[in-house]
Amino acid sequence: MKKIVFVSLMMADKMEKRHYPVDGNKFIEYPGKVYYAINAILAQTLKSDDEVKILLLETKAGEQAGEKNAKFFEDELNEINKKNNIGAKITYERISSDFIVSKDKYNSLFMKLIKNFEGEEKLYADITFGPKSLPLVIFSALQFGEKFYECSIGNIIYLKTEFEKGNEIKADSQLICDYTPLYQLNSFITTMQSSSGDKAKKAFEILFRE
Repeated sequence: MKKIVFVSLMMADKMEKRHYPVDGNKFIEYPGKVYYAINAILAQTLKSDDEVKILLLETKAGEQAGEKNAKFFEDELNEINKKNNIGAKITYERISSDFIVSKDKYNSLFMKLIKNFEGEEKLYADITFGPKSLPLVIFSALQFGEKFYECSIGNIIYLKTEFEKGNEIKADSQLICDYTPLYQLNSFITTMQSSSGDKAKKAFEILFRE
């Protein structure tokens, strides 16, 4: 299966390998330690016949460690692919963009993302790092892929982290949150039809009770 993975790169210079529990979906929890949470998911879901394109999204803003952290990602996933005898075909592309503050920059990044669709890929995303605008652009690209290229959605994840004084990570606070249901809710809203807002509310009340 062809897969595309959108990854917002960490720009800071303090990456450490950790084991990340998963909130709610234990099927995708990986027992090993990784730098990037999405690599824990890929370790559990990649298959030998997969063709995977990793899009590493780097936001250029001041001092950064994007190149080094991209190398961490590539080396880590390649090691998982080899050590776990998966044998998937993996390629990498780095996509750099300025900190997005204008419509032109939103549009430019969106076009860079959607040009990678060929048809019927399974899509994944890690929206942990980067500016707040980046997940919105990624979500828009995912919806584009679903609507126009018959893509399906794998997992959309976010790494929850709590910090203590001195900006140190609180022990055992990091948790992988699967945001796929949230994305699906947004997609459902954009596609549903209803003759009134009240009827739409009742439809959701029924949906959420099931």
